[in-house]
Amino acid sequence: MSRDDGLEFSELHPRDRAIALSRADPEGLGTEEQLSYWLSKLVTPDDQRIATEIASGHRLIGIGLGLLGVLLGWLTIMGLFQYDGQGRVNLVYLVVVLVGLQLSLTGLTIIAMLPQSMTRWLPGFKSFQQLLRWFSPGRLQKLFSRFMPVTERDGISQLLGRHQKIYTRIGKWQIFSWSQLFGVAFNIAALLSVFVLIATRDVAFGWSSTLDIDPTSILSVTNFLSWPWHAWLPAAVPDLPLIEASHYFRLQNGAANGVSPKVLGHWWPFVMLCLAFYGLLPRLLLLLFCKARLSSAYVQTLQHFPGRKELLTRLNSALIETRASEHESNVDEGIPAINKSQHQRISEALILINWAGLKVENTRLLDEILAAGQLTMKAMFKAGTNCSLEDDEQVIAEVGKLAADTPIGIILKAWEPPLGELADFIADLRKTGSPQRLIYLLPLALKSKALVQVENNDLQEWQRFSRQLADPWITVHQLVPGARI
Repeated sequence: MSRDDGLEFSELHPRDRAIALSRADPEGLGTEEQLSYWLSKLVTPDDQRIATEIASGHRLIGIGLGLLGVLLGWLTIMGLFQYDGQGRVNLVYLVVVLVGLQLSLTGLTIIAMLPQSMTRWLPGFKSFQQLLRWFSPGRLQKLFSRFMPVTERDGISQLLGRHQKIYTRIGKWQIFSWSQLFGVAFNIAALLSVFVLIATRDVAFGWSSTLDIDPTSILSVTNFLSWPWHAWLPAAVPDLPLIEASHYFRLQNGAANGVSPKVLGHWWPFVMLCLAFYGLLPRLLLLLFCKARLSSAYVQTLQHFPGRKELLTRLNSALIETRASEHESNVDEGIPAINKSQHQRISEALILINWAGLKVENTRLLDEILAAGQLTMKAMFKAGTNCSLEDDEQVIAEVGKLAADTPIGIILKAWEPPLGELADFIADLRKTGSPQRLIYLLPLALKSKALVQVENNDLQEWQRFSRQLADPWITVHQLVPGARI
């Protein structure tokens, strides 16, 4: 698609139509099958190399984050299980870190994942989400990417280019997937470390607090935490005698009188199951969820990819040259025809916004614009020149009431340079409807009140303005006077 940006419609249409007709029963193919077949005909070895390098780079990042999670999981358990054979491993620390802290981080992760449609009514919540996302372990991919081979880094940069907004949804769920991979690796390493320590050492557990806490209160907490497994593994549910025997004070070095040190090791099933249910399991579920959302993001990105609709039109519209001596094959019967000498027609009716301040509504000039642009009109509004800010806001509100995916065309004076007011208007307009709504800039030139060809310098100026907006769903659509719908 990027390579096709430099080609004219008169070059693209014959090529794409020929690809569509080169397969048996072209009209029986679905949309995705058509696009896949088109891609298979145009993909180059260089394209395949870039795809391979990007996949390799992603694997390297995943491996790096997984190894980092394993290392931190092991170090965390080593710190919490400091035990010299005399004191006890503090159960309070274990529960706070392995359960409380992990559940808190999981909750913050879910908050960071929430779509803006659910949180836009909360003031300041978007900034809070952005802050949480900045602290996501998945952000470490930038660090790991520095250690990639140059080919992998170049492949990703070449894919993104200046159209990074296209991949925003993919990037979001890719980073969340890496974050959950880090969490899963952390908890697996922590579980294995706990098992190894318990298997190779005689670990004694205990709890202590300066506060006057009754053992029955501790029993309520352990019963609550043990609820997921209390029915099928009652041996891993601490009872009141174990809790009372495990209570110790800072001046008490050994076990309580009459308590066997062996009893104090009976906490290990409870500790491991807490780590599994409140650390590993939520991260596994979130990882599966993020992977599903990532797959969905790929599908949605392809469905809304800039130029997709135009490509399908070229694949399915008959090619008729004005000087042709015979028609195309019968395969094209009943398919809308596009004249090769013209530019591509916009298949959907547009919401037109008259930013130029010209008298356009219900005039001959409007008919000329529609014909020159190969487009049709669904509704028209007036904004910009000779209009107040309140008028512009009213237009944005009215456009927001129409179908969210209806494309918009903005009529402009080609000879006037783009101004910041137009960029601000487009930014506010973008907030209504779908973020992938197509917006066409329609610069026009007039001579004696008649539509004429836009000069190349003016057209290039509007194309530069479109690129500066860094919005891949905004494009300059050239008006060709003398065309017919």
